[in-house]
Amino acid sequence: MRAIGCATNSSRINQTPVARKKSKKTSWLRSLLLFLFTPIIIWILAFVTWFFWRDITKLFDKKGSAKTPPGVSRGTEKTQPRRENKSQEKIPEEDRRKLDEILKSR
Repeated sequence: MRAIGCATNSSRINQTPVARKKSKKTSWLRSLLLFLFTPIIIWILAFVTWFFWRDITKLFDKKGSAKTPPGVSRGTEKTQPRRENKSQEKIPEEDRRKLDEILKSR
């Protein structure tokens, strides 16, 4: 009889409003917006991470700028013509004298 008495007491406890869990109903609009905007936000975060990947890795790089030598640019800076090209364009003195003589002889 005690087992029956315990069973009736436990059933009374479960019937009280305090012991019940209330389930909140979410609106259809809220769940729709959640399903739409979650993938969009994830794609935007992935794109921003991909776009700024070099800057992000620079922040966490322990070596600093030891990877890229200081003379190498990424192409964002304006490139200056090399001195080698200018020196090739200049005619040596001997050749210039020869050319002057040829022009004078004509």
